[in-house]
Amino acid sequence: MAKREVITYGHPVLRQVAKPVGKVDERIRAIIQDMMEALAEEEGIGLAAPQIGISERIVIIDLSKSGQQTKMALLNPEIIFSSKDSVPYEEGCLSIPEVWGTVYRPSFIKVKAKTTTGKSIVIEADEILARVLQHEIDHLNGKLFLDYLSEEDKAKNAEKISALLEENRKKLGHVAL
Repeated sequence: MAKREVITYGHPVLRQVAKPVGKVDERIRAIIQDMMEALAEEEGIGLAAPQIGISERIVIIDLSKSGQQTKMALLNPEIIFSSKDSVPYEEGCLSIPEVWGTVYRPSFIKVKAKTTTGKSIVIEADEILARVLQHEIDHLNGKLFLDYLSEEDKAKNAEKISALLEENRKKLGHVAL
């Protein structure tokens, strides 16, 4: 079992803007390891640090479940270019289990980030990598894929969303929408 659980919708940290990562040290490496374990346990393809309750700008991606060899940990990722076209795709989120809906996102992006060795890089991404990067970077900015759903998709998922909020209300005493 992973050391850290993926937190769910309604937890206030999911709506916070995450703090930039400064120095890469043992603490940051331990967070990344915890994130990798949580992602593997949840069988996901991407995870942002706020999803394990840490409001810092760290994302990990592992596309092996989608048949690709892409695996990365990025610090302070920032989208520096987005194509004008948007493509629809059904998205879900480990922090909002069993909720799915169509989200339109740019088909091509460029992301500036730092690696765990402190090296600055620029990633050009399309298809699934572009989508996952945008989804995870949104988490760092306090945005969730729910924010992009149509009224129809929100209505279709309303019961599941309400149940998550109620669960967090009981656990935390309050929630953040």
